[in-house]
Amino acid sequence: MASEELYFRRADLFVDKSEGLPPEQYAMRVLGLDPYDINDRVALNNHLGSLAQHRESYYVSCWHLFKREELSMWEQYGHDGVAVISSYGRLKAALDTLIDEAQLGLIRYGIGHLANTFNALEFITTKQPLYEPERELRAWLTVYDPLAGGNRHFDLNNFPHPAPLEINPRHSWVPEFTRRRVQLGSLITEAVISPWAEADAIEEIKLWADFKKFPALLRNSDLAGTHTPTLEEFRTKRGIISAFDDLDAPATAHEIQQFYDTLATLTPSRVRFLYKQRWEVCRMVPGRTPRLSDLQYLETTVRVLDAFRRKGINVG
Repeated sequence: MASEELYFRRADLFVDKSEGLPPEQYAMRVLGLDPYDINDRVALNNHLGSLAQHRESYYVSCWHLFKREELSMWEQYGHDGVAVISSYGRLKAALDTLIDEAQLGLIRYGIGHLANTFNALEFITTKQPLYEPERELRAWLTVYDPLAGGNRHFDLNNFPHPAPLEINPRHSWVPEFTRRRVQLGSLITEAVISPWAEADAIEEIKLWADFKKFPALLRNSDLAGTHTPTLEEFRTKRGIISAFDDLDAPATAHEIQQFYDTLATLTPSRVRFLYKQRWEVCRMVPGRTPRLSDLQYLETTVRVLDAFRRKGINVG
C-alpha cells in the first residue's frame, strides 16, 4: 500500500513444490511413456526438468475468489493485517497497464479439466485438489531470462533430472520476486481488517487508509466478535473445526473414477475391509450429516463389490 505496487513471487518458490508441474502419472499417460521402461523414465525426467526451468519465468500474484469470510484464510494469509478487495475487471485493467506479458485466470484443481495436453500455461493454472478451498484467482507475469539455457537439469554425466540442479545455478540477476506499480485507488474497492489484528496494527492500517484517501472503504471483519476464538485458540482447535468444514463439497467425477479403478485392482476381501472402514467414517459423526464425498466413496465401494458379485466372485 505504501508504494502502490503489486507483489509477484517466482513460481518455483511457492510452498507447493509441484507448482506449475503436471502429476507424474498424467505426464506419463499424455506423453505415452511406460513407467517401467528406463528410457521412458529418462524422457520423463527431461520433460519435467525442462518445465521446472520454464516455470521460473512465471511471477505470480495470488488472489482469493471471495465467497464468504473464513477464519482459516485469515489465519494462513492475513491474521495481522488487512484483506484488500478488488474485482476481476479492476485487476485485469491494472495488469493491462503493465509493459510485461501479464495474464489473469482462475485456478482449477485436480486434472479432470486437462484435455490430454502438455502445456505450461495449463499447468501454471492447475493445482492439487487439496488447495481447492483457497479458490485462487491468479495473476502472473511472464519474465524470461534472455540468457538462460534449458539444460540446468542435466548432471555432469549428461543425465536429466526432474528439476534444475544446484551445480547449474541460474543467473544471479534472476530475482525471487518482482513488484509492479499500479493505481491503488482504481484497483481497491474495500479493505477489511483482520479479526485478530492488534490495536497498534489497526491504528497503522487506519493511518494508511486515510493517507491513501479511502478511509470510508475500511471496515472490520464480519468474523470479529465476542465469540471469535483467539488466534492461538483457533490454531489449537483447527483440526477439530476443519474436520467438519465444507461437509457438502463433492468429490469430482475424475476422483471418483480414479477411486473406482484403484479398488477394482484389489482383492474382494480388501475392498470389503475398505467398505467397513468408510462406513465407520460416515457413522462416526453423531448429530451431523456425513460429508458428501465420504458418501460418494462409500457408494463407489459398493459398486465395486457389486461388480465382483456379477462376475461370480464371493465377496462375503
